[in-house]
This record gives sequence, structure tokens and C-alpha cells, in this order.
Amino acid sequence: MEISACTDEISADLVRALDVLERHEIRQVDLRGVWGRNVIELDDAQAARVRELINARGFRVTALSTPIGKTPITAPFASEEARFRRALELARLFEAPALRVFSFRASEAEARDHWPEALDRLGRMSELAAPNGVTLAHENEEGGFCAWRPEECLALHRELPANVVALFEPCSFAVMGYDPFVKALPLLRPYLGYLHVRDTRRGTSEYCCAGEGDARWPDILADLHRRGYAGCLTLEPHLGWGDAHTTDEMRIAHFERAVAALRTLLANL
Repeated sequence: MEISACTDEISADLVRALDVLERHEIRQVDLRGVWGRNVIELDDAQAARVRELINARGFRVTALSTPIGKTPITAPFASEEARFRRALELARLFEAPALRVFSFRASEAEARDHWPEALDRLGRMSELAAPNGVTLAHENEEGGFCAWRPEECLALHRELPANVVALFEPCSFAVMGYDPFVKALPLLRPYLGYLHVRDTRRGTSEYCCAGEGDARWPDILADLHRRGYAGCLTLEPHLGWGDAHTTDEMRIAHFERAVAALRTLLANL
């Protein structure tokens, strides 16, 4: 198992984020926020500069964490498809094997009534991605989507092609009160593509380092290790996330604690 990281968990300044990752001998990056905007909002010149910085320093892009699918299921799909096509262009540029996507925002009633539409949209995106060799990684973000419960995520993956994998986010299941090791991992294990690493106490979004909350990281990592999982563990610790007063120095300190916690868990396997 290799460690990757969302660079904007460290800093919106990509150079500064790469400096920290290099110091911690992490060579894989998940591009989400760069210079204050989501990666798919970069223009061609900015994207070329990002690629130059990453390649010159010997980093590899593991995924682009796009917001595709965070739009309402009741909104027209045309503009979202256009954003997805741009994401595919950037995936080719960065040689990123995966794009993070979601299953469209919905109330309980909308999720039930528009389930076929959500599957059609994700299916359409999988068709567009396939010729490019790009995998779609569906994240189980907590609540308010067409698929966020373990059973819904399972139903989604059973219906969609193999190039749509599960971006397993145990913390999001814990936020909604689930035991992710017991209630989610057994269902989604056959579809597992990669993981986001953060933790929280069950039923809260008070984020903490892996192993300090109720996401069952020691058990999950032991299970993955036993089964020979060789993919990435992408750090997305969310420590101090959303606090307007959080400085880069604070983010770096938070990130370094998260790295140390994950490496301790891995060393104990």
C-alpha cells in the first residue's frame, strides 16, 4: 500500500505542498484544489504549469478529485457532461488513472425517483472515460446523494461497468452512524479502487487522525493487508478544515500528524 495525498490539505500553493510531501517521502498526489480553484477549473496554461511542476520533481498523479456529480440530480446534465469532458482532458494531460465523481445531490424522495437517471449519467460518463483508460472512482460522501448508504453504493456498482470503482471513504460512513468495517467494507470490497484516509467519532464530523476515531482504520488496514491490497491510501485528513483562520503552517502541522498516524498504523500490520 502506497500513501498519496490531496495537495490542498497542505496548501493551495502547489510548490509548498510538494515541498512538504517530498520531505515526508510521499511521491503520489491527488489533485483537488490548486491555487485556490478546483483542478478542473484550471485553464490550459495553468494546467501545463502544474504538469511541469509535478513531472520536474518526480511526482505521480494518482487521481483528480473533481466535484463532478455534486450537482443536483434535478438539474440538466449537459453542463455537467461538459465539465466531465474537461476533466478527461486534464486526466490525459496529468496521466491520472482515476477521476473522483459523486452520485448527484438529492433529497430522499429525489434519490428514489431519479435513481435510473443517476445510473444513466454515471453510465454515460463511464462510456466517455473508457476509451481514455480512465477509471471513475465514486465517493460515498455522507448524505444527500443518490448513493451514499452502503447498500445504495453496492447497488450502484452492481449496475455500472467495471471502470466505475468504489472510492471507499470509511469516515463518511462513520459520520452517518455506520460501522464502516462491519456495514460497508464487506459490501464494497469487490469494487474497491482506492481509499481516502481521515477519521471521526461516529455521528460527528469532528475530524481526527486515522486510528483516533470510529472509522475502524486498524481493522480496515489489517483486512486490506491480509487480502493483498496494493493501491493507494490517499490522505485527506480534514484537520482544521473549513476554519477561515487556519494558516498554511497549521495545515502543514495537521498534515504531518496525519502522516505519522497512518504510518504508525501501517507499521503495526
